[in-house]
Amino acid sequence: QLLLTRMPWLKPFVSDSVCIGDSFRLAMASSSAATAEASPPTVLEQVEQAEQYKHKGNGHFKEADYRKALGSYHRVFCFVNGLQVPGEGSEAASYGQMMGKSSPGLQVPAEKVEDLRLLKQSTYLNMAACYLKLDEYDKCITTCTKAMSGSEPNSKAHFRRGQAHLAMRNLDEAKADLELAKQLVPEDAACDKELRKLKQAFKDHAAKEKQTFAKMFSSKDKDRLEEELPACIAAEGSLAATAE
Repeated sequence: QLLLTRMPWLKPFVSDSVCIGDSFRLAMASSSAATAEASPPTVLEQVEQAEQYKHKGNGHFKEADYRKALGSYHRVFCFVNGLQVPGEGSEAASYGQMMGKSSPGLQVPAEKVEDLRLLKQSTYLNMAACYLKLDEYDKCITTCTKAMSGSEPNSKAHFRRGQAHLAMRNLDEAKADLELAKQLVPEDAACDKELRKLKQAFKDHAAKEKQTFAKMFSSKDKDRLEEELPACIAAEGSLAATAE
């Protein structure tokens, strides 16, 4: 004010600056208020976001873009892994305990527990289907096992894990999974097809083993004859000399 009294010609410029400053302060205040009002996403919002990524992954799968589908499916777990189901510990809570800090995580309402379990299970199963398409059988087996964690036997999980075992020629493991999948869904034609392939794989394996053993034994017999023949000839010569 003293400056304006002595230099009145500055008044228009100073008033504009004051207005600009006031506007800036108001904007900053509004931004701070918005930040203060913004709250972390709720459990339902996180689950909804996870479901959206699962749908995106399904779209990529239908387009046969399995890498992109896997990327979307992995994002599902970015939203649900921090959620805590009543009676279970979340990854966030486990990490907090390891660090000596309490981290209760976001509690899932009791009525949403089953929805969350099915979301995670179906996402794992979709990931397993991608890994089959990409011939990444070890990852398929691991993912199917995760899909069955803490739940009843699942026909798709056993079927896809059986397919992966069959591709890797883990025939006994494939037999266990595919037969259980058949028990769970007896009318599944795809399972029947895989069981026929498994039966043929066992036949091929048995024939190969038989051939291998035949070669091994014939080779041993040949070596034994080569070792014993000189001794037999020498023995016959000794007997002949004795007879003379």
